[in-house]
Amino acid sequence: MGLCVLTVDHAEQGLGVVSEAAAQVDGLGLALTDHPQIRGALVLSTCNRVCLIVETSPDSAAQGFGETALRACLADQGATVLADSAQIFCENDAVWRVFRVAAGLESMVVGEREVAGQMKRALNEARKEQTVSYIIGHVVEEALKTSRHVATETALAAEGRTVVAVGLDLVSQRMDLDGVRVLVMGTGSYAGASCAQLNSRGVTDIQVHSASGRAAGFARRHRVAEAVDLDAALAQADLVVTCRGSGVPALSAQAARRAVDARAGRDLLVLDLAVSGDVEDPVPAGVEVIDLETIRHAVPASAEAERAAAEHIVAAGVRHLAIDLERRRMAPAVVALRDVISDLVTAELERLPEEGSVPVDEVAASLRRLAASMAHIPSARARMASEKGLGDRWLNSLSDVLGIDVEIAAPVIDMSTFTNADCMACPVTGLRVEDLAADAAPRGEEKNS
Repeated sequence: MGLCVLTVDHAEQGLGVVSEAAAQVDGLGLALTDHPQIRGALVLSTCNRVCLIVETSPDSAAQGFGETALRACLADQGATVLADSAQIFCENDAVWRVFRVAAGLESMVVGEREVAGQMKRALNEARKEQTVSYIIGHVVEEALKTSRHVATETALAAEGRTVVAVGLDLVSQRMDLDGVRVLVMGTGSYAGASCAQLNSRGVTDIQVHSASGRAAGFARRHRVAEAVDLDAALAQADLVVTCRGSGVPALSAQAARRAVDARAGRDLLVLDLAVSGDVEDPVPAGVEVIDLETIRHAVPASAEAERAAAEHIVAAGVRHLAIDLERRRMAPAVVALRDVISDLVTAELERLPEEGSVPVDEVAASLRRLAASMAHIPSARARMASEKGLGDRWLNSLSDVLGIDVEIAAPVIDMSTFTNADCMACPVTGLRVEDLAADAAPRGEEKNS
């Protein structure tokens, strides 16, 4: 199997399934890496998706550990939603998926930058838990690099296009944000993004409340006030932003009813950014909720030219990673070649007399230069073979010509996909690089409106 990605997301399974999956992934990475056939695991859980990146051992197929066994393993660890409902992408498709997710191309708001930060935090957390294999870490890091190129070289992320921003756009259609009092419930990344977005729109009266006790520290960092008395804050607020997402509603039905009673006829507007829903049912009269499902339907379609440019950048990033991984895969064979030649030189040096008409140092230097020259062309050809996906052919030639047999790892990405760069096609969209390049404006030039 190698590298695999299992995912449930807003587009395929819906936000309800995403919420159910998110509630089952705590500690999943650690649990999976205890399995002898799993070398690494990383869990990414966002409001748009739950994504599990797994690398299996090289002999997993021979050991009968395939997709069915992996899903059974997930079920055994309590991740039944992923086990039953997740799409699975393997090898090349898995790499493409990670890159597209990092670039925001699979997000509810296409091109949003929040997912890149979430993926980076997921990588850091997995590294702390020591569940990240080299391949997973390298793929994710390169995907994050590519996402930055998408952000800087296209306009997909322009004007703060995020889930938070789109949600506040909907709020602005219902109320004037000038002078509003806002209560933020939660202290995570979405709470921070909400405070930043509110500040950018001129909102200065912001309080934060957290049942976890982290509100005071969050308030200091974000220069907002702490709401100690939740009932009092709810009674005074014009807008409540909930983004705790712990699985337990941040705003209970009872607290909502008390707030309605205390507001003396003033309706309460709640922007609920939690994937599992932070407002408990039944929602009392006088409370209006804008949830993620509402936001999803309000997201504007991204410009096709900008999306095409992003697809082109992602394709280039995947190809760059493929070449890098193939070069690394070939490295042991190159080292073996150099070792063989070096051994030949050493053997010749040992034959030289200790004293003679030719100084030994000069002979040694000459022979080592010869060895370097002999190794240069095969080494260069190894790099060329890596870039063209012909590494195995080069290895066969090495064995035939010099009798060198080297065991190297199986390829992570099938390089034959990139044999002709002009014909590269995204396995998800079917778009070719040449098609994308035709639609995308050259870097640094104004795009046609």
